Amino acid sequence: MVRQGSVIYNPYNQEQFTFLQTHASTGGAYLQIAAVVGPGGETACGAHRHRHPLQEEKFIVHSGSLWMQSGNTARLYHAGDQVVIPPGTAHAWRNGSHTEPLHFTYEIAPAMQWESILETLWSLSQKGAFNRRGIPCFLQLAATLHRYPDHCYMAGVPVTLQKWAFRMLAVLAKWLGYRPFHKYRGVGGL
Repeated sequence: MVRQGSVIYNPYNQEQFTFLQTHASTGGAYLQIAAVVGPGGETACGAHRHRHPLQEEKFIVHSGSLWMQSGNTARLYHAGDQVVIPPGTAHAWRNGSHTEPLHFTYEIAPAMQWESILETLWSLSQKGAFNRRGIPCFLQLAATLHRYPDHCYMAGVPVTLQKWAFRMLAVLAKWLGYRPFHKYRGVGGL
């Protein structure tokens, strides 16, 4: 279980999240994370166009450059810049530099169970369960996203179709031994 001060690390792209505020500390209002992404890092959560139907995301850049595609616009953000992604907006993000790390504060509101999804993804990365592109197998992703509905969907595919597919694939995933949640046991020792 994630607590204030917990640290999770994704070795795939040197992505470290330190939880400043959690679901528990804000009464579910929001989740706040101090984030560092290694040079050229495409994040496990943000590299592919996706949308959060009920949650607003905020990125506050402290150093480095954040590449963000939101809607049909893509640009780099630098120290002092702030980006807000409204609920339902298709977007993707990554470190915009191949030589410098990116440091930023990340907020998502409401928190819902987003920290459990992050803990699961980083746990899988620690176990080497990501492919070359830094994502878990689709059956694992389906099991997790079915367990936590209305958190994240791929852009460009109807949400109702994804919900149906995740429900069907989650049954197969369970039968094959995939679990929707994985406890993180790496850096920070949650």
